[in-house]
Amino acid sequence: MADQPDLKAGVRFETLEENQPLTGSFGDQEVTVVRQGDRAFAVSARCTHLGADLGTGIVAEGEIRCPFHHARFDLETGEATGAPAITPLGCYKVEIAGGILRVTGKQGQPEAPDASGSRERIVVVGAGAAGHAVADHFVTAGEGARVTLITEDLDAPYDRTFVSKQVLSGAKNPEEAALPFGHPHNPRPTILRGVKAEAINRQKKQLRLSDGQTLPYETLVLATGATPITPEFDGADHEAVFTLRSLADARAILGRAERAKSIVVLGSSFIGLEAAGALASKDRKVHVVTQDKVPMEKTLGAEIGHFVQSQHEADGVSFHLETTLTSYDGAQVTLKDGRKIDADMVVLGVGVKPDLALAKAAGLELAEKENGVQVDTYFRTSDPAIYAIGDIANYPACDGSGRLRIEHWAHAGDQGAHLAAFLLGETDGGFDRIPFFWTKQGDAQLRYVGHGSPADGVRIDGKLEEKDFAAHFKGSFLQGALVTCNRDVEALETERDWER
Repeated sequence: MADQPDLKAGVRFETLEENQPLTGSFGDQEVTVVRQGDRAFAVSARCTHLGADLGTGIVAEGEIRCPFHHARFDLETGEATGAPAITPLGCYKVEIAGGILRVTGKQGQPEAPDASGSRERIVVVGAGAAGHAVADHFVTAGEGARVTLITEDLDAPYDRTFVSKQVLSGAKNPEEAALPFGHPHNPRPTILRGVKAEAINRQKKQLRLSDGQTLPYETLVLATGATPITPEFDGADHEAVFTLRSLADARAILGRAERAKSIVVLGSSFIGLEAAGALASKDRKVHVVTQDKVPMEKTLGAEIGHFVQSQHEADGVSFHLETTLTSYDGAQVTLKDGRKIDADMVVLGVGVKPDLALAKAAGLELAEKENGVQVDTYFRTSDPAIYAIGDIANYPACDGSGRLRIEHWAHAGDQGAHLAAFLLGETDGGFDRIPFFWTKQGDAQLRYVGHGSPADGVRIDGKLEEKDFAAHFKGSFLQGALVTCNRDVEALETERDWER
């Protein structure tokens, strides 16, 4: 903090640019200040998601936005207003006197809202990003006790993005993936772990659980997420074949990988390639087997696909393209062309599909080709007492271009928060957040804003080899999509502009 301005001593107010965040020090704390007209706001400088300096982000619509993963915080209250952030920022008192802005101290935490007017119970099936966000928003409103959260996981709710990134690479331990509730002193939801929702009785408004319980509900929220696709091949049921979706999966993979010298990852999905990068080491060989001609070509285009492949190859990962495996005997995989690869274990990374079993059995209307549960802009299903969010929600695009089903962690969290705000009567507007996700591929961090396809055309500005580029994809949704590498502010500004 030696090079940062001393906000306790103060800075000249006229030198602060409008809506341009500035990070400085207040004693041993980092604080970011923002000027708006003749007012100023001061908040904790580090994003509560993964600690990025908010002074390098942007300010828009009364929010300060994180450059890493586009989390959002209300400048006046510090509240987290956009996933993946949950915990609010601390707010600081400022004074402007004699043309000098000074930070004078930290504001106290607001008291929990009065929840005496609580009404019907909310039952949420699924505790991933979407389900947890519903519960967390009710906690923030002081009404968390109204919510029952049901999860098949034995673990408490956790950040699934940690699974294929930080946990599998050893950068974080599984406990650090836990999802908090933003206001620790407010009433909490009831969380039922290790339990499966087996059937919905829509007439009686009851949910039957695998432990024999029957839960009544006034409002039911389905946030069942997605399940890994499991391809068929001889030996697919071998104990050394793993899927990667949960913390339990990551623990099992890490336990086996400790003694593995060679690992085969089947598939070049985002999760598959993140797993390959996380597991590669100087003492362990990782092979990616994929039917793709170029990894990620359908999503990112051939040029960026080749770039992603090169990032992993630089870390020692080998690619076997335009093929698949036909068998695994616990020691070797056999490829379609007869080649064999030593494999102490196989990790499946061919993608996921929406978990529609509960919704389908209940007779809810599904989207065409069963591409999710059909919902309106408020996430209402064909049953007015049941809502669907996250990976299973097929909802109207905010620009009227058609329907979307998005499998992004942060986007699912935003859906859950929006639905909770709607149920609490805080908003009567439809969902209009721009899709966003991030991925770490080898040594490259990619940000993806919007929804487009390289098949519709790609324009790349910058140089891939220098890890400094922005790729513009055409599409029917808004202006398509933008993929950036080391251009975080451009990604934030594009997202802001498209929202407007």
